[in-house]
Amino acid sequence: MKYIAPKKRRVFFSAPYDWNLIICVILLNIFGLIMIYSASYYYAEHSLGYAPNHFFKNQLYFVLGGIFLMFVVSRIGPHFYNNWFFLAAAIFMSLILIVAVAIPSISKSSHGAARWIKIGSFTLQIAEPVKLFLIVFSACWIARIFFRTEGEKSIAYFLIFAGISLLLLFLSNNMSTALIVLLNAYLLMMINSKSMKTYVILMILAVLAGIAAIFLLENVIPYSPEENFRFTRIRAWLHPTDPDFSADEAYQGTLALYAIASGGFFGKGLGRSLIKFRLPEPHNDYILAIIFEELGVFGVIILTILFGYLLYRIFIVYRDSKNRFSRNIVLGVFLHLALQVLMNYGVTLGLLPTMGVTLTFISAGGTSVLFTFIEIGLVLACARETAWEKAHEKALSDVSGDDPAVREMLEKHDKDFFANLRLPGILRKKQTER
Repeated sequence: MKYIAPKKRRVFFSAPYDWNLIICVILLNIFGLIMIYSASYYYAEHSLGYAPNHFFKNQLYFVLGGIFLMFVVSRIGPHFYNNWFFLAAAIFMSLILIVAVAIPSISKSSHGAARWIKIGSFTLQIAEPVKLFLIVFSACWIARIFFRTEGEKSIAYFLIFAGISLLLLFLSNNMSTALIVLLNAYLLMMINSKSMKTYVILMILAVLAGIAAIFLLENVIPYSPEENFRFTRIRAWLHPTDPDFSADEAYQGTLALYAIASGGFFGKGLGRSLIKFRLPEPHNDYILAIIFEELGVFGVIILTILFGYLLYRIFIVYRDSKNRFSRNIVLGVFLHLALQVLMNYGVTLGLLPTMGVTLTFISAGGTSVLFTFIEIGLVLACARETAWEKAHEKALSDVSGDDPAVREMLEKHDKDFFANLRLPGILRKKQTER
């Protein structure tokens, strides 16, 4: 029997899905759809003149589209993105989107931040594709360049992300996205470093610097109505009942705390929130406050368990993956989702100043849902790649000593398979020498 090895690895491949991860994602979106309708029906009808189910229907369409995209992306092998073209394209597209929000004719602003590009009826929140592009860029950079040596390579990597974060801050005035991008890059670099000690020390120094800045703002720099709104948000976070802030910057945060207090452990019941009649856009950043009021602490515990299980399943994919590029894609998605959920919880509970960070899969937002589903699709693709490799290894083990001809054929396929992967040379050498 003659065996002809493939010249290159197929882009599309077949392997089992991680259905635990998929079901968890779908349950989170069902939870989100229910809460979006409950939080927004009054606001949609009485404040905007839409049908009561307007935001629910919009979100449902994006969720269905996102599920489709998730399965499409999950069918493409992760190695397809591991090349210099995607490395350059990810940065180029990120810069184009960031610069585009500074163009008045196509940008759309809200609460002092230019976060959307609007062309006709098409609206795109630039933060979501930028975060996705940068996750792919990080995985490619670390797999091809960073892990071989640190020093100037790590400095170059971090300077790229520092520059992008500054552009996000100054052109779109979007502090939350800039912070997530910078933290995601830093944590990826720290986890992939040969020694974490330096990175941990730098992180501690950054936290101490932030505390010192807050102390100066509180005790040294006097308040002025004309000051930067971020300074005012920090003051409002520290003094939510101050008359200077209670009607504006501290308004949403204070209502959120009232909602948490009034909900108790089991809540008032689905649809019975009172705070949503006063809270601006209750289906967006502060939807967790509505969940606290209607479903109580018990409902938030269930939601937190779902988020915890989602992150756990993503961590399992990261742990099992042997390919450095795939591992860092999964790690980038894990860090992005974890940071976003933690920040939203922190803002709603009053532990952090108002940031404008949505709650993944729960807050209304079409762009956010679509690109988060694409991220989950990338994780599923990495999980399926690992399952394919495990099945191949099992096949090699099963025929050991039984049929030397078949084993030789499988070993030759294994060698050609890895030799044609677009991996860094050191990884390719390891795999082909197995």
